[in-house]
Order: sequence, then structure tokens, then C-alpha cells
Amino acid sequence: MTPTDKVLCVRLHMATHITAMCGDGGNDAGALKASHAGIALSEASSSVVSHFSSRTRSIMSCVDLIREGRCSLDVSFASYKYLLMYGEVLAFIGLIQYYFTVNMCQAMWILIDGSTVPLSWALTMAKPAGRLSRFRPTARLLGPETIISVTGQILINLLFAIGSVLLLFAQPWFRCHEFDGRFVNVARWWELADNYEGTVTGILSVFQIFHAAAAFNLGNRYRRGFVFNYAFLVAYAVLFALLSFILLADPNPVGCLFHINCGTPEALTSLGYTSVGFAPKEYHSNIGHNVMPTDFRWKVWGLCVANLAALMLFEGVFVLGPVREWAKR
Repeated sequence: MTPTDKVLCVRLHMATHITAMCGDGGNDAGALKASHAGIALSEASSSVVSHFSSRTRSIMSCVDLIREGRCSLDVSFASYKYLLMYGEVLAFIGLIQYYFTVNMCQAMWILIDGSTVPLSWALTMAKPAGRLSRFRPTARLLGPETIISVTGQILINLLFAIGSVLLLFAQPWFRCHEFDGRFVNVARWWELADNYEGTVTGILSVFQIFHAAAAFNLGNRYRRGFVFNYAFLVAYAVLFALLSFILLADPNPVGCLFHINCGTPEALTSLGYTSVGFAPKEYHSNIGHNVMPTDFRWKVWGLCVANLAALMLFEGVFVLGPVREWAKR
């Protein structure tokens, strides 16, 4: 075929189908440029006008391009859903904290926003699946797969948020309304964090934001598995370990920075802690601290881990796994 014939052939196909063209010579340049996706199988002049180029002179480069493209589309939707969950988690936790007139301190809000950036970036580091699937990923922002995935996670997170409050209220040492936010100057909103209600709901919300990224990092037919995204594993492990330390450790400088398991020197000394030089002189709590008993810290941590397991199970079984395959039959 002449170069002109190749262009005409590509345009005929483009009239009714999404058309790709691959070629390894200069006489393919016109058709490569005219197609929806041109793949130059060389570094010759044709690669200049082609949308894509490959050093491998094999038609399998077309398969590689489709695998990469589907992975990119799937990762884009994973990032999109993660940012939706970021907003939804903060919205529902905000409603619960508003009910109790509590909040999180500045450092916790900085941690939330500061962790979202590396997790969002790490999500995009997923590699394409080794085999080309028979089906393409969804491209509908409000399609059933997207809506079910996000809505399901919202409901699961809401149940665990309510569970965390019920767990707190079931503790014999907890007194409801011991902290009354009505007497705090709302212009100094960070003072609303020095209490048990703000601590428990705040810790859970940050864990839920981390967990949403982990659930959306699950590999499927378009991306390699969870453990093969090394950048995400490192970012998630560091943030998970940091938040676990803040929750589980006895009063320390890091916990006091986030106003969790902390209090005034006098309050910490009365609890039996001897090294309290890091403690702030002022703590906006009626009892002077919000140090939780060790067994309760582990209960909250276990609840957060169970939250992660529920999200992973829902995403892996219902959204990506056998339930999805059954529903598509």
C-alpha cells in the first residue's frame, strides 16, 4: 500500500471504531499521525509524528500500550475515589465531632493533608497487569462500579465511627460531657481537641483516610497486586506506624504534639509518669489530660485494624472479586 492508501484505510476504520496503527517505516508516518493511537516501532522519522514509539520492533508493543493505558485509567479512578473518600471521611467525622463540640488540633489536620499527598502519589506508581484482560476498565465517573465502591466504604466507615463512640461510652472511666466545648472560645478551635471524644474520633478518621488509599491500591485485572506497588507500601507503612505509635505509646513529645495521650505536668505526674518535661503547661481539659488507659488504646487500635480489614474485604470481594463477576453474568 502507498502512504496515501494507508491514511485512507486508517480513516475508514476511524469512522466507526477506535483505531490504532503501528508501523516501522517513514511511509507509515501519515497513517500513524492520522490514527487515534499511532505506535512507531522504531526510532526513525515516523516516531516524530507518532503518538507513541517503541524500541521493540514487535506488534506486541500494541498489547503493551493497551496494558499501560488500562492501568493508567484504572489508577486514575483509584485516585479519584480516594479523594472522594478523603472528603467523605472528614465530613462524617466532622458531624460526629460537631455533635460533641470537639475538634482535632492543628498538627492532626496537618498530618491529614500532609499524608494525602504521598499516598495519592504512591497510588499512581502501580504497574500494569502482566496479562491483557478481555475487558476494559470503567470510564464512568458516576458508573455503578465507582458508586458502589465509594458508597460501600462510606457506610463501613460510618459504622466503625459510631462503634468507636459506643466503645468510648462503654468505658467506666469515661464521663459524658466532662468536657463542655460551649465554654471554649471557638476562635481558638484547637482547644477543642484536648478531650477523649476528639482523640478517639480524630485518630479513627486519620486511619480511615489511610485505609481508603490501601483499599484502592488493591491490584486487579488491570494493575499488579497490592504488594508490587513498593512506593505505596513504604508510604503506607511509615504513616501507619507513626499513627499507631501516637495512639499506643505512653505520654511522649510526639503524642503531645498531636494532643493525644498528653496533659499538663501536674496531671501526668498524678497518673504516675515521672518524665514530663515535654508536657505543655496548659491543657484545655477539666482533668488536665486526655491520657487513655493502655487496654483501651489497644481496643481502639484493634477497631482501626478491623476497619481496614472490612474495607479490604469489601473492595476485594464485592467490587473487584467474585461478587462483581457474578453480577456481570
